[in-house]
Amino acid sequence: MRDSKVIYIGETKGIHDRRFLRAIGERFQLDSFFLSENSDLEKIDYSQYDLIVAAPLTRPISVIPSSTQIPIVGISFAYDLNSESDNTALSANLQDCSFIICDCQYICDKIINEYKTNQKKVGVIPYGCDLELFAANPLKTFNKHNLLVTRNWFPTHSNRLVLDALQRLHSQGMNPKCTFVGDGPELQESKRDLIKNSINSNVSFLGSKSPIEVAHLMETHEIYISASQSDGSSVSLMEALASGMICVVSNFPSNLEWIKDRYSGFLFQNGSEESLANTLKEVLALDPQTLVKIGERARKIAAEKANWGKNKMEFLKFLESVIE
Repeated sequence: MRDSKVIYIGETKGIHDRRFLRAIGERFQLDSFFLSENSDLEKIDYSQYDLIVAAPLTRPISVIPSSTQIPIVGISFAYDLNSESDNTALSANLQDCSFIICDCQYICDKIINEYKTNQKKVGVIPYGCDLELFAANPLKTFNKHNLLVTRNWFPTHSNRLVLDALQRLHSQGMNPKCTFVGDGPELQESKRDLIKNSINSNVSFLGSKSPIEVAHLMETHEIYISASQSDGSSVSLMEALASGMICVVSNFPSNLEWIKDRYSGFLFQNGSEESLANTLKEVLALDPQTLVKIGERARKIAAEKANWGKNKMEFLKFLESVIE
């Protein structure tokens, strides 16, 4: 298979793209093309390749000429199937794919049932995380209750809902320490609102951080929060599970594939600041021994299902099967 040649077409070079590029480069000859870096599509000679890998399922597939005879493996990033997507264009892209990879059963079912895609064309591979990096964190004693949010500041991630929940706790006399990692269009306005509401004394904003820095933060914080209102198998959640954190996430369907409420983490009503605040109150009131057991279960789940080092082998087998 080393003689087979693959071209990867992406939108922007994000964490998923870099991961897929490294994996593909281990097994195949690889070229890559990112629409955010180069708009000169005419230079691509598809005839020299054995396979096209395109991610996400939107524009990177749309730009491939319809006359191209090379098989296409499309990769879903979950957000490409949200309500703002052009359903007609997306349906056409899905039909153009020889195979489609997604990271959770929820997205797989959505592709099959809502877009009438042949189920034999769709496979589930959790993209997982760098388990060696995050599982290296020592088991927690939960003598502290520091909160950590590592989702970027985009509307779908709903970090502002976390701030609203913190404000609700603050009004009830609770002021837990919370650290936000990440950047995005809602960050600056959220900072101003926080100062206006006078609950900023125990909240910090660190901006974007490297995976190694995030791993260190997950080592020094105990409770992970994600209020994202739409998701696949979130890499941030996988990292938190692997770190043995107590994960507090919305009850969006894809999260239910990872979190069993009060067993491997905690669920709150999607989009509800009141539900999140109440859930955090419950977690903060639990004894360390109970939290240790939940953290251990979280880490075990990550080890079994979220190991990208193992899951990438299945990913590469998918690509090989299409080429063959």
